[in-house]
Amino acid sequence: MENSTRQSESKVSIYKVVPSAITIIGMCFGLTSIRMSLEGFHELAASLILLAAVADGLDGLAARQLNAVSKFGAELDSLTDFLCFGVAPSILLYCMFTNELGSFGWGATLVFVAACCLRLARFNAFQQSNVNNDEQDQKTNESCSDSEKPKSFFVGVPAPGGALLVLLPVFMVLSGLETVLISPYIVAAWLCLVGTLMISRLKTFSPKAIRIPRRSIAFTLLFTVVFAALLYSYTWQTFMIISLLYTCALLLSLVKVKAKII
Repeated sequence: MENSTRQSESKVSIYKVVPSAITIIGMCFGLTSIRMSLEGFHELAASLILLAAVADGLDGLAARQLNAVSKFGAELDSLTDFLCFGVAPSILLYCMFTNELGSFGWGATLVFVAACCLRLARFNAFQQSNVNNDEQDQKTNESCSDSEKPKSFFVGVPAPGGALLVLLPVFMVLSGLETVLISPYIVAAWLCLVGTLMISRLKTFSPKAIRIPRRSIAFTLLFTVVFAALLYSYTWQTFMIISLLYTCALLLSLVKVKAKII
């Protein structure tokens, strides 16, 4: 009986574990970021959140390249996103800014964390709905299904994008910009605003929509080199600009929605 049980156990290639291992590494980055925030090492805490974002991109890429996509990996990734892009950034902002506001500052932190949790829960439910739609499409051979639509845009700001936005005050401080815009009250309002954008139905930019013409590949590679040089030489200024550009992209999306309503 025991031998038959052992024979029935399936063996998995070590490559199938790689994506989940990368996800766990990202989780460790996020958890360590929280510790660094509490101990006052704010720059290191911000760096660890960015490393968690890199791990978040690599685990999905590894899963697709190694044909290791699984429901387990998707759930693990979602839990890690909540920690790294919901809890860690809000704790960093609380330690740097909003702790001066007492309960009000903590309330703003809770709003952002709750919004990130709701956003990820909605995304997971939407993904499951898409799986069911894909199964129906395969049976009916429909060429245009609702599951194809999210490929060109996100519904609401995704969790990594929310972290990039909400960390804007941190990037400004680490860039040496001490302005009135970084007051605790404004940071608390910013937390609530970004949280609202995360659970909104606003169609936001998705990198999957980018298509590069073949004749522009060389220029794209050159731009990548320039970007890497800027990231190395002016790290926090570069992330501040990226965050501001993303904010502008969201404003354009809001303008388009308003124009359609009018």
